Amino acid sequence: MNLDDIKRQTNPFQPYNIMVLAVSLIVVAWCWHSTEMGIGKMLDGWGNMLTYLSGNPAIADSGFFPPDFATNRLAKYLLSMLETVQMAFLALILSVLIAFPLSFFASKNTLSIIIPGIRGMMLFIKNGIYTGVRLFANCSRSINEIIWALLFVSAVGLGPMPGILALGIHTSGVLIKLFSEGIEAIQQEPIDALTATGAGFVKVIRYAVFPQITPFFVSMTLYRLESDVRSATILGFTGAGGIGVYLFDKLKSYENRDVTTILIIIVVTVALIDRASAAIRAKYT
Repeated sequence: MNLDDIKRQTNPFQPYNIMVLAVSLIVVAWCWHSTEMGIGKMLDGWGNMLTYLSGNPAIADSGFFPPDFATNRLAKYLLSMLETVQMAFLALILSVLIAFPLSFFASKNTLSIIIPGIRGMMLFIKNGIYTGVRLFANCSRSINEIIWALLFVSAVGLGPMPGILALGIHTSGVLIKLFSEGIEAIQQEPIDALTATGAGFVKVIRYAVFPQITPFFVSMTLYRLESDVRSATILGFTGAGGIGVYLFDKLKSYENRDVTTILIIIVVTVALIDRASAAIRAKYT
């Protein structure tokens, strides 16, 4: 490749790049206009937000500041936050138990190891399994956790259990997608080398696939734990347990100083989980 070819390929003003940029700008402008976004509205609404945070003068203690750290209430909120973390942890365990095995059937490379053959009935079976697992993942993650929580509340009643089930089902769909994409991105050479020795699919996955995907799996699992803790705080709005029950109650009754206290507890908890997750991830990178 000569110098002229290199200059031509690295030129940012190629027709294709200009076309992509133009289409992107048109799409952004269309979405901006259709959704009635406006910088002026945001600037005008800033005063309304400050008024809301300061509270309604006709309602005592309706402002968000200062937060209320009364000992009896703080202990109650901390215990409910602990329940929220427990919900997220159990939901994560449930989702990993579902997603981990299914992700190998949602990845074409590992599915070909488990079910060899590219013709006839074998091809039909592989396509059926792959499509079925992908469909389950799409359905479970496309439906929001709140909808799942409402369904499970109607099935098993109020409390943490419907929240755990809702998060578990939704997160399993997300993890199947993430895990399968991670599996499909691995290097093929170790798989081919081990297959050439006559090893079965269990050994191939154990010794050729697992070492490549472990850091990615750990990272995605820990990320979903943080995400599930945040989601679990909202599921309480449906009666599915956790600190969200108190958050919803305080918002409705305009006890906004307590709302601020609860939000501080949520932020601190998520930050602590983030630091713990970072320490665990460092051991696998």
